Amino acid sequence: MRLISISLGASFLLMTSAAFAEPTPKPKLNLKKAKSVKNIPLNANIKKAMPAGKRLTKPTAGNEKPLPPVKGVNGYIATVNGKGIKLSEFSEKYNRFTQTFKARKRPVPRKIDARYRDSIVKRLVEEELIAQEASRSKITIDSAELQKEFKQYKAMFKTEERFKSYLQNAKLNIEGIKTNLSKNLKLRLLLEKLGGKKVTDKEVRAYYDENDAKYKVREQIRARHILLKTAKDADPAKIAEVKAKADKIAAEAKKSNTDDAFAALAKKHSEGPTAPRGGDLSFFARNRMVKEFDEKAFSMKVGEVSDPVKTRFGWHVIRVVERKDPRTRPFDEVKESIERTLKNRANRTARQDLIEKLRAKAKVKIHLPK
Repeated sequence: MRLISISLGASFLLMTSAAFAEPTPKPKLNLKKAKSVKNIPLNANIKKAMPAGKRLTKPTAGNEKPLPPVKGVNGYIATVNGKGIKLSEFSEKYNRFTQTFKARKRPVPRKIDARYRDSIVKRLVEEELIAQEASRSKITIDSAELQKEFKQYKAMFKTEERFKSYLQNAKLNIEGIKTNLSKNLKLRLLLEKLGGKKVTDKEVRAYYDENDAKYKVREQIRARHILLKTAKDADPAKIAEVKAKADKIAAEAKKSNTDDAFAALAKKHSEGPTAPRGGDLSFFARNRMVKEFDEKAFSMKVGEVSDPVKTRFGWHVIRVVERKDPRTRPFDEVKESIERTLKNRANRTARQDLIEKLRAKAKVKIHLPK
C-alpha cells in the first residue's frame, strides 16, 4: 500500500475500477415503443421485458463456432523463400496469448482469434525476411555484443528479484530473451549497413525545445511513515486507543529526531508494507498520496516529525527526509534519452520500408486454416 489516491487522471500505475461506481438503476422498458434496437437503453433488462421466444439475441464468444486448430504443413506454419518457419514458434506465441482465456474457461472470440493468428504469422514472416537479408549482408553478432545487450536489458529491472518475477509472470526464460535481443541487434546493424536514417544533434535539440513540458519535474519530497491501522468500521473507542499509541510513537520519534531512529521505530511499530524498509516511501510528487497525508507531508520541513495524521488507512506518523524543488531537466541530462527515442522512431520507419521491399520480391506461403 503506497497510500496512493485513486483518480481519473492517474497514470497507468493508478487505475480506477468500475467496481467503485454506484450501480445504475435499470430503466423500465416498453419494447412496443422502442422503434429499433438502437432505442433500447444499454442497461435495460431485455430478458424480463420480452416474451419468451421473441428475445433479441446476439452471438457471443460462448456460442460461436471456434476456428479450426492450427496444424501447419509438415511441421511448419509458413515458408519464406523455401525456408520453413516451425509451427512450434507459432504455437509458443499463440499459447501465451490464449492462456488468459483458458484460465477463465472462456473460448477465444473468433474475430480476435483470427486477428491474432494473422498477427503472429505476419511477425514471424517479417523476422525471417530480416534474418535472410542479414545473412546475405553478412551481419554477425559475437557473444560479447549479445551479453552487453542482455546486461543493459536486465538493468531495467533494478533488482534480481524483479527480473525473476518478470520472467515468471511473462513465462519467459533467459535464452528466449537473448534470442529476441539477437534479432533486434541484427536488425539494427542491418539498417545501419543499409544506410538507415541518422539522428543529428540538431534534431535532438529541436525535439527538446518542442517538448519542454515533458522535462518539467514537479516538487517532490521523500518521506518515511509509521502506520497504525484502524478498521473501516472501527468504533470511536478503538480509534482513540490506536491514536493514543500513535501519540506515544510520535513523541518518541520527535525526541530522538534522527532518520535512523525513525526508521527503527517504523520497523518495530508500522503495520504498513513499507515497515521492512523503515517506512520509506521514496520520492513522490503532490497528489500521489491520499489527501490528508499529502497535505500534511508537503506542509512539513525536512527533518520534521508530524503528530498522528488520520486517513482511511489508519493513523500515520510522518517524517520528511528530503525535498526536491520543481525544476526543468537540462538538455545535457536528457540528451541521450531523446537520441534513443528518435533513433527508435527512425528505425521503425526504416524497418517497415525494408520489410515492404523484401516482401515484394519474396515467395511466402502461409499455412493457416481458412
